[in-house]
This record gives sequence, C-alpha cells and structure tokens, in this order.
Amino acid sequence: MKSVTVVIPVYKDWNTLEKCLGSLKKYLDCRHKVVIVNDMGPDWELMETKISESIIGFENFYYDRNLQNMGFVKTCNRAVKELDTTDNDVLLLNSDTEVTEGFLEEMLDVLYLYEKHGVVCPRSNNATILTMPVKNNMGKLLDEKVSYSVFCQMKDKLPRFSIIPTGVGFAFLIKRELIDKFGLFDEKYGLGYNEENDFCMRINQYGYNVVMSNRSYVYHFESKSFGDAKNELDINNRKTLIKRYPYYDSIVQKYFNHNIDPIEYFADLIVDSVYEKKRILFSLYEVPAAYNGTAQYGLTIFNEFYKLYNRKYDIHVLINDAADKLFGLSEEFPNVWYPYNITGTFHLAFSPSQIIHIEHLFLLNRVSLKYVFCMQDVISIRSNYILVDDYERLDIFRKSIQYCAAMTSISQFSLDDTIGYFHKEFEEREINVKVIYHGVNEEEVATSDDEIPFDDYYMVFGNFYKHKFLKETLPYLKEINKNFIILGSSESGSINTNIYGYKSGRLSDGFISLLVNNAKAILFPSVYEGFGLPILDGIKYDKKVIATNNELNRELKKAFDNFSDNIFLFDKLEDLKDVIAEVDKSPVPVYKNGKKEVRTWKTVAEELEKFLEEVLKTDVDNNILKRRWEDMRYIEDVHRMYVVSKKVNSEGSKYYRFKRYLENNHPKIYIFLRKIKGGF
Repeated sequence: MKSVTVVIPVYKDWNTLEKCLGSLKKYLDCRHKVVIVNDMGPDWELMETKISESIIGFENFYYDRNLQNMGFVKTCNRAVKELDTTDNDVLLLNSDTEVTEGFLEEMLDVLYLYEKHGVVCPRSNNATILTMPVKNNMGKLLDEKVSYSVFCQMKDKLPRFSIIPTGVGFAFLIKRELIDKFGLFDEKYGLGYNEENDFCMRINQYGYNVVMSNRSYVYHFESKSFGDAKNELDINNRKTLIKRYPYYDSIVQKYFNHNIDPIEYFADLIVDSVYEKKRILFSLYEVPAAYNGTAQYGLTIFNEFYKLYNRKYDIHVLINDAADKLFGLSEEFPNVWYPYNITGTFHLAFSPSQIIHIEHLFLLNRVSLKYVFCMQDVISIRSNYILVDDYERLDIFRKSIQYCAAMTSISQFSLDDTIGYFHKEFEEREINVKVIYHGVNEEEVATSDDEIPFDDYYMVFGNFYKHKFLKETLPYLKEINKNFIILGSSESGSINTNIYGYKSGRLSDGFISLLVNNAKAILFPSVYEGFGLPILDGIKYDKKVIATNNELNRELKKAFDNFSDNIFLFDKLEDLKDVIAEVDKSPVPVYKNGKKEVRTWKTVAEELEKFLEEVLKTDVDNNILKRRWEDMRYIEDVHRMYVVSKKVNSEGSKYYRFKRYLENNHPKIYIFLRKIKGGF
C-alpha cells in the first residue's frame, strides 16, 4: 500500500494551522507521515511551542525548523530532499487548509490509476481551477459551507477525475519518481506563487498530466502568510512563468472553452444551494429591428412575464442592439444583454421563437443549463425556395429540437407539423411539449393621426412569401366591388383603384391599430401559418374574419368558440366574392354568450410560467447536456474556421451588426449578397 509524506511549510497564523493539524489527526491514516517545517516567521517561537504541544502522542507527525527564513519554495525543497528520506509520494499542503474524510486515499488512488498521472489536486472552496463550483454568478467566492454542499451534491455526477492544464499548490500530491527525475520547485520563484504552475508545465513536457480528483475535498482559507505583498509576488513570478511557457494562458483558456465537463461548468446551477432565485434568460435574439409578428410575440410575452414574475425569478433578457434601439428595452428593464457582451449563466433560457441562427444556438449552449424555445412554424424548412438560400437552417432546427429541455408551440397544428417533419428527433427521446396560444392586449386600442386612403374597406394581411397567398388573391380582389387595404404588400401605395398597400416592418403600432380598427372586416388568405394572428385581431377589434379553410384556422375556430360564428372559412378564391358579400350584409360580430371573451397576454404568461416551472423542476439530463455541449463546441470551432477574421472578430464588430441589420430588416438584399459573396 502506497504511503505519503505530507509537507506543511509554516510561517505564521497558528489559528489556521491548528485547524489544519486537527483535521489531519482526524482523517489521515497513521501510515502516512506529516512533516511540519517552521520557516522562522515573526512569531516562530510561539508557533514552535504550539506545534510541539499539538503533535504530542502522534508518532507519524514530525516537526523541524529552518535555521533562518527561507521562503515557501526553498522550504518545500528542503523538506522533500533533506528532511524526508523515504520513498513516499509527497503531498505539499498549505497551513491554511482543512482536510476532509477520505481525501488523501482518493487522491492517491487517482494518482496511480494511470502511469502518466503525475500530480493530483483536490476540489476546494478557494483554489481557482479547483474551486467547487468553479464558477458562479455571485461575483465572489462562495461561503465554504455552500461550496462543500455543492461538492457533496456534485461529486458523484462528475467523473472520478479530470485532466486539467495546471494545479494549485495548496494541496499538491506528487509522485516521488517525478521529483527524482525532474526536481521539485525552481527557487527562482523565491517566496512563492506560480512555482507549482512551473512544475506542472515542466513535467507535462514529458507527457505527465495534472489531475483533479473530483471526489476529494480540502478547505482552503484565505492565506495570511504573505499579506499585501502577495499580489506583487504573483505578478513578478508570473512574468517568469510566461517567459518560459508562452502558451500557459492559452492552454488554461482552452480548457475552460473546450475541455471542461458541462456538469462542472454548470455545477452552480445544477445544485439547489447557491441561488435564492432561479436565473431565467429571455432570449429575444431572433427579434428583428422591425414591427412584425415575431417581434410582437417576443416583446409582449417578455413584458407580461417580467411584470408577473420578476420577484419570483432573477430575469434577464437578451436582444440585439439594433432591436433594442428600436424597442427601448434597456431603457425600461434591468439586466439587458447583447449577444456580444452577455456574461453569466442561467438555469433556463427561453426563446419565444424558433432558433434560426447558429450563433444563437452557440450562445444558448454557453449560457444556459437548459433551454426551451417556441416553434412557431416550419414553413421555411418545408418550402424549398426558402430553404435553399439558407440550408443550414434545417440542421439548426434539428439540433434545436435534439438538445432542448422542452419546446412550446403556438398551435397544435404547428406542433404536429413540426413533429411530422422532425419525426426522427421526437422518436429518439420524449420531449416535453406545450401548446400556448397567442394573447390579446387588454389596453385600449392605439390611435394615429395618419390618413387612411379609404373610408370603407376590408383589411388584408399578407406579404411576399408564397404561402401568404397574397399574389394569387389580388386578381380576385380587383374584381370585387369593395375597397381593400393590404398590410404586407411588396410596395406602399395604390395597387389598384380599390386596393392600397402598405409594406410591413416600419409601420407604428398606432397606425396598424388605426387601420384594423376602422376596417369593416379582416381578410386572411394565407394557406400556411403557425398561428392566425388576424383571428386574434378580429377578437380584439370586434371584426369578423374571412380566412382560408385549413387545419390551423379550423383549430382556432374551435379554440375560440365564443367568437367562432365570426370566422368565415373559404375553400377556393372563387368563393371570396360570396363570403365577402355575406359578411358585408352584417359586419358586426356576434358572440355566443353575448359577451366578448378575450385571451389576454397575462393568461399566456401564466401558462408559460407554469410550464417553465415544470421544466426547472425536472432533473438535468446529463447525457443530453454532454452531447449538446460537445456537439455545439465542435461545430462552433469549425464555424469559426470558415469565418474570415478581418470580417468578424467578435459579435460586436461593425460587420456583424451590419449583417444582422440586413438579415432582420432587408432579407431580400441579405439573400442576394449571400449569393454573390459566397460567405456573406
């Protein structure tokens, strides 16, 4: 059975040393040797007396004193090379530590699991890369009791050991053979700091690794030995380290970016003992800097959710800066982030739209333990003329589904359509899904002073996409002796003597409200939708709705039963003239129970919160998390390889913002540039 010599250099501060020695007496097997070396600090005589009294009766504890103050590095070297004449492996242990049960036996077992394990370090409350949890959103180290609680909850969820780029000298177990081959600490590091990093880099050149024992724990209290001088020592010694090993910072950073286990990365969120409130990120990444259905849904549901639940949850919001400039979220809410400056991690991220950009998926992978997104529709996947210009979207949708914690949808039709297309992903695992319909604002209808081209007209909703069926509908409208205003036409202005069009995206809420409120009824010819927003507009503005007879509209007619007598479904465009004539005879809506029933956004937010709360309470699927993490990190690296660095060096670059602006506000120009530029 392997034995260890524990070396404890002592300078001052008996109170912390007493705790250290007490824990070793309690938890260290007597076959191990403890060597306490007094480095002649300011109170060395008092320390000598206290130590000598403390180790009486413990035959495996030894005390020695330097002839003069030598500093931490030389003291360690002297203890290992002169004072300890055994072949034992060596544990260098700071005097400001406190060990826990089984710590050394587990570290020793891990040290000898594989030949190339050279150094083993335990987890701790205060030890940089070894800290448990290694990161948190508090901006400070956690209380040691909280840290140990996290360790106890996480130790069996993590692998037994993790290979790390460097160790931390507070508890540093080294194979004796490495000291014999390569020496111990370089005495150029003087009083201390970075000498252990130098040792780790040195042995690694010969293939030996530093290993973190995830089931060993040693408390590390704030060092009092160096006082205010420690920062200067660290800075000066670091210069020596970087000169010798210029790749040191890079290899440490790459560990955190690539090699760290996601269970480790999100440890503070997985346990229950760190945060008083669950941290939720509303990801409005896909909200464009324009007034449209995506923006309306995302912004409205966020507003309502925040209003109702900001005391229950720690709510943050992510939005691109162009959209924030238009909608002013940062002026109204705290904790507003842009994609290029977001920090911190979250228990849950919710995107109120499907994930369209791969960068959005990368970001969610990095900042959220779990994510939920709303699938509004899959028309951009089903229709090849849309998909062909952005084929990557197919894989983005697929991966969004593969790795989500849950998914919402805005209609049963949209959910079924998504499952039908991505049936393989839904067959591979059971995904928690929830249909949550849109809502209607309760406040008074907004107004505008703008003029309307007609006094008597029907409001038509559509745009240039084929499934909106606007192009096919226009010839029939020209033959009907009624006036029509189109919201979403390709150009603004007169289209025919009885038809006037407005481009969507730049009209104010007030003017849109004015248009709908003054219309006789609403016409909605679209043959494919995730949700028929004009039907809700009909309820809100007391307007009858004429819509295509499809599965979605039949669903909504049934769902909003109290309003159903005011929804007129037509099968063929040839039927439009007769349906409009029928509505024209009696345009005032009639409600089944005599009273208008409005589905409010408050109700929507309450349904969403109930669902998200359920997702938050569900245990993390570690397998899905690890697959997501590895897959997304790999794709992100490959993705970066194909980006010309002078174009995009960060998401905050001018190029990136310009690209996002075109994509959100001028999609046709964006698609054209992608075609001619190849990689725009």
